[in-house]
Amino acid sequence: MLRYMERRFPATKIAMITRWNATCGISMHAELVAKEWIKKHDLTVFAPTLKSAQDWHHQIIEKPDEDYVIRGYEQPMALGESGWIDDRLWKENYDILVVQGLALIPIQTLLKNWKKIKAKKILVVHEGKLPSYESFYKCEFDGIVCFDSKYKSMLSRRYSPNKIHIIPYPCHPVVRGNKALARKKLSISKEKIILFSFGRQPLKEYKDYLKVVEELKGEYEIKYIILRSDHKWNQKELPKFLDLRMEAAPTEKIYEYLHVADVHLIPKSPTDSVVVSSTAFQCLGALTPIVVPNTKHFKLLEKEIVKYNNRKELKEAIIKLILDEDFRKDVLNSAEKYVNNNSSEKVAELFIKLFRDI
Repeated sequence: MLRYMERRFPATKIAMITRWNATCGISMHAELVAKEWIKKHDLTVFAPTLKSAQDWHHQIIEKPDEDYVIRGYEQPMALGESGWIDDRLWKENYDILVVQGLALIPIQTLLKNWKKIKAKKILVVHEGKLPSYESFYKCEFDGIVCFDSKYKSMLSRRYSPNKIHIIPYPCHPVVRGNKALARKKLSISKEKIILFSFGRQPLKEYKDYLKVVEELKGEYEIKYIILRSDHKWNQKELPKFLDLRMEAAPTEKIYEYLHVADVHLIPKSPTDSVVVSSTAFQCLGALTPIVVPNTKHFKLLEKEIVKYNNRKELKEAIIKLILDEDFRKDVLNSAEKYVNNNSSEKVAELFIKLFRDI
C-alpha cells in the first residue's frame, strides 16, 4: 500500500516565501512545517536578506541557514514597496508556492512577476487585522490558510469562504529533558524553584510576574530567569531573584531552559487583533507547565495551560503547580495530548493534502 501511495502521490516541488530564523510566529510556523516537508518533498525557502531583515522588530537568530534556504528577497522598509526578489522564484518550475507574511514581502515586485509563477499559490495568513492597502489583495491565491474560525471570519470579508481552509498552528514535537542535568549545564541551582520567560516583550508585560515573584521569595527559594534577545531592559538595579540573560537562542537552547524550569510564564498584553501565541505552540512540547494571562492569544488552549485574570490568580496558579503534583500532571498530560494531535508532522501532511486537493 505504501509503495502504491508513493507512486500515486510523488514528491511535490514546493517554494515558500517567508521570514526565517527570527523570533516571530511567521518564522516559527514556517520552520516547523518546512522541517517536515523536506523529509519527503523538494523544498526551497526564499527568506529575506539578513541586512534587510535585521532592522525589523524581531531580531534574526544567528545560526546557519539550512541547505534549502536562500536569502532571496529584500524586506521593504515600508509596506507595499518594491524591492529585489531572486528570479529563481518564477524561473524554476515549482508545483506549489506558499507565501507567509505577505505584508513583509516587496509586493509591487511580486505582482509584476506573479503570472510568471505557474505553481498553485497558497497564502498562510498571520496578520491579526485585514491590511488596509489594496496591493495586498491583488495577488490571487488558489487557497488561503488560517489557524482557526476567528481568522476565517475575518478573512471572509475579503476572500471567498470556499478558498479559506483552517489548518491548526503546528506544535513543536515533545522533547523530554532531565532537569538536574539541564540545571548543571546552565549553571542553575538545583535547589531553587525556577520560573522562566523568554522573548522581547516590553518591560510592562513582566510587571505582574515580577511583583508576584517578589511576594513568593519570602516563602520559597525562587529564581526568575528571563532570556532576552536584546539589551532593552529599563531597570538599572535588578532584584536578587531575577536572573536576566541576553542571548538570541535557537529553539534547542530555549528547550534546555524550559527543562530547567518549574513554570514557564508567557507575558502578553490584551489585544483586539485576531491572534494566536506562537510561543505557546513552540513550547508545549517541552512539558513544562505554562502560565499565561487570559488574553485572545490563548483561546485555542484550555486544560493544556493555566490562565489567570489578575495577580491573585497568577500567584495561586504558580503555587498550585509547585505544590499540587496531581494538578501539575493533569496540565502536562493535556499538553502532551494536544501536541501529539497537532504535531508539526500532522500539520505538514494537512498542507500536502490541501496542495493535492485544490
